Amino acid sequence: MATLLHLNGPSGVGKSTLARAHAADHPGTLLCDIDELRSWVSGWEDDFVGTGEAVRATALALMTAYLRSGRDVVLPQLIVTPAQVARFEAAAAEAGASYVGVVLDADPDVVLRRLHAREVTPVTAVISRIIEERGGDALVLEGRRQLLDLAAAEGWPVVDTGDRDAALAELAALAGR
Repeated sequence: MATLLHLNGPSGVGKSTLARAHAADHPGTLLCDIDELRSWVSGWEDDFVGTGEAVRATALALMTAYLRSGRDVVLPQLIVTPAQVARFEAAAAEAGASYVGVVLDADPDVVLRRLHAREVTPVTAVISRIIEERGGDALVLEGRRQLLDLAAAEGWPVVDTGDRDAALAELAALAGR
């Protein structure tokens, strides 16, 4: 059975990094990075949220079709709203696939250090600007707390990203691979 592995977590925790590594370790896995897809839309930098919603619907269709082929999808995406999570769960169910939600976590100091040290790309630059406009480090840490609450409410495992290899092994086990 195909699996949609949703890597949720605060900005800077390592969602995209671990998603790329997981996909590389599991050939045929689609890495569906909605933040990267967003950057394919003209004007996305000025309408990050609106573009994200449009692209999220497109990504759901893409993931559903890919899962129907019997292949896995890894999704590095920060989502704190249970209704948004339900959309991804429904997409997996519609494709006859399993949905595995995971919250990635690290010590708050590690999350902030990684966030401030990550490579600057067009996408990370816009995300960093939005984070600063909306509260900076305090926003990131509040989001982390909300994600840990979401994990508890949804019964999701929390995977510590402090040890990359151990985190990858745990993700593979959770995905049944």
